[in-house]
Amino acid sequence: MRILTVIVIGFGLGACGFSPMYGSNSFSASESVVANLSQVSIRPIAERRGMVLRQQLNEKLRPSGVSGNRYELQVSLSSNTQELGVRQDSTTSRANLILTANYTLWDGVTRVTRDRVRAVASYNILDDQYATIASERNAEARALRQISDEIRTRLAVHFERSSASQTRLR
Repeated sequence: MRILTVIVIGFGLGACGFSPMYGSNSFSASESVVANLSQVSIRPIAERRGMVLRQQLNEKLRPSGVSGNRYELQVSLSSNTQELGVRQDSTTSRANLILTANYTLWDGVTRVTRDRVRAVASYNILDDQYATIASERNAEARALRQISDEIRTRLAVHFERSSASQTRLR
């Protein structure tokens, strides 16, 4: 019965058009996705947070180093702090760091895609100023990692869909 269930699920996934985005079952759209991601260069992003985000994106899009510069990714980053918890003495005890990244992917002078990514990371505001700064920096690092992961995923989905549509046109 278990074998039959596995076979039915396998055929069901094959029939729905499921294919792994990063898989290497044969030359497919997944290899073109990785190739396209490695051809994305990231324009400089303002401020220290932008520099960290740019470095993370470079590591995720081009893990083996520079491959080409067919596409350019333009990212603008903004932040906001939302105070949540309030103590009896009216001081804040918890906050959310909200980072928003607007990005545009360019192929020369043609805009290929654009979108907005948002990440929220909470941190404690403590009596010790150093501990609060360390907590805020940790929240910032988590939010930037989340944004870079989301941008990479969205770009991969875009390249997957565009290569699948080009395959259908042939």
